[in-house]
Formats: sequence, C-alpha cells, structure tokens
Amino acid sequence: MNYKELAKTIITNVGGEENIQSLTHCATRLRFNLKDDSKPQESTLKHTPEIMGVVNKGGQYQVIIGSDVGNVYNEITAQTNLNSDQETAEDDRGRVAKVIDTITGIFTPILPAITAAGMLKAVLSLLVVFNVLTAESQSYQILNFMADAAFYFLPILLAASSAQKFKANMYLAMMVGGFYSIRTLSRW
Repeated sequence: MNYKELAKTIITNVGGEENIQSLTHCATRLRFNLKDDSKPQESTLKHTPEIMGVVNKGGQYQVIIGSDVGNVYNEITAQTNLNSDQETAEDDRGRVAKVIDTITGIFTPILPAITAAGMLKAVLSLLVVFNVLTAESQSYQILNFMADAAFYFLPILLAASSAQKFKANMYLAMMVGGFYSIRTLSRW
C-alpha cells in the first residue's frame, strides 16, 4: 500500500485540506469533521482499492481503511497542516451530533481492550464448560485476573481517552480515574 498516494487521494476527495476541520482515527477508520459535507467525492473514495468504505454519520465523515489506518493518518498529517491541537473553527453541527461525536471519541480508543477482555472471558467459560480448567485452578485465576483488568481499570482508560478528546492533561485525568478505581476496588 502506497500511503503517500492514498493520503493524497483522500485529502483531495474529502474536499481538500481547507474542508477538513479536524481529523482523528480509531482502529480502522479515519474520522473527519468536515466544514462542508457536500464537498467529498464519495464515489471516488469508495472505488479506491485501499479504501474499504465511507460512512457519513453523526457529524463525522469516516473513511474505512483497516489496520493500516495509523500509517495513513500519519501520512495525511505529514502532508497537511492539520494539527490535533488546533482550535476548531466554528462548528455548526447540531447538539446531538456533537454529543455522539464526543461519546464515540471517548469510547472508540478503549474498545480493543474491552473486546479482548470479553473474548478472554468467553474462552475461560468454554474451558470450564469443557472441563479443561476448573474455576479453582491457578491458570484459571490468572487468566480471569487478566480478563478483569480492563474492567477494573476502566475508569483510568476512560480518563485517558477523555483527556485526549478534551485536550486535557492525560496524566492528571488518569490520576483522577485511578482514585475512582482504588475507591471502587477497596469496597470489595
């Protein structure tokens, strides 16, 4: 995959750099907040071989790339003057779109951790059902602890992604999330 050419194609077909208000990414998608949603050439983007799809939903224009999204994002930011710390210009999206954008911006980065923990819990359940492990075995206890970690430390994960979304100090936010985790764990 030629990231430079793909980045250039995406920039051009979302309406150019001047149409991009902000850009973030999750595990598989580039998430654009565009100034004018009518400018993107959606059919061109959809027919680009490296692009898996395009979604315009919740005030975000999403270009689905797949696992290479981080490399494409880095190339787009290298080719443009976009800066994640830039102040956004006037945002004329509705309140509901802004709320949805905020919620997805906070939860999307932590989805892999929660998904992995859930999958590990499912595997543990199957191992117990098929009598490979017992709930009292040391292996089960260790794997169960690993699966629970994402949920025990969920306040810290949410604090980190919230700080990133709201452009706050991530370490201070994680410290506050840690206080909540400790308070919750001490009740057990």
